[in-house]
Amino acid sequence: MRKIDGSEWRNLLPFLYKNREFNMFIIGDIENTSPDSDNMEIYLDGDFDSPRGILLRYYKFLILSDGAGMNFREAAGVVRRYEQAMMLSGTISGIDRISPYLQEIREEEETLRFAVLREPNLNAAGFEVRRATTEDAEKLLAFLFSIEEFHATDEESFMATLKDGSTRRYIIEDQGEILATAASTSESSDMAMIVGVATGKDFRGRGLASAVVSKLCEDLLAEGRTPCLLYDNPEAGRIYNRLGFREIGKLKTLRFKK
Repeated sequence: MRKIDGSEWRNLLPFLYKNREFNMFIIGDIENTSPDSDNMEIYLDGDFDSPRGILLRYYKFLILSDGAGMNFREAAGVVRRYEQAMMLSGTISGIDRISPYLQEIREEEETLRFAVLREPNLNAAGFEVRRATTEDAEKLLAFLFSIEEFHATDEESFMATLKDGSTRRYIIEDQGEILATAASTSESSDMAMIVGVATGKDFRGRGLASAVVSKLCEDLLAEGRTPCLLYDNPEAGRIYNRLGFREIGKLKTLRFKK
């Protein structure tokens, strides 16, 4: 497994687009990141036309795209060498095969349902939803940290991607207090991943999550991007199903010890 130069990243796109939904994190990061960025690295097992495996680091998050014959021991070595790594995500089979080589640093494993907006039934009416700016960053971070279901957020990548627009964050407020939020990331030319959907504990059950996700999805669809998302909460799944998301598979994540 070798690290490839930023000028070579886009050579992987034809292969990645063959399974674009499950490779959308890598596709979006390649399309949105400058080839000379210090915040992203890609490691390749095999050649560009038929990789045996791909491992991408974006800030403190790693993504695995596994294929036949991938050397998972070598890939795990790359993960272990990056001591700041917070999380690794990939297919269930890929994570299950690399996990034995990461036992000493892994902390938590989670399986997530992967859904795509197939039958849009969106409704943001009745709520004022707006896109967050860098001026909202401090209170938005504080809001996310207040949500007990959320895992730790990397502040460096949060601030950088909000500033450069590679992650768009939408919010609903009441007198300056954030009540709900949703974001999109890994935006490629035709897809985007919905992340960070959250509603304040005292404001749940009022349709806020549906409204903020609906507005975000409406804007993405207007730009020709199909929204996707990951979830593990059955209640959230019912909301997403009503909005028109349909499950197409599962992914798995490993979180690492701090």
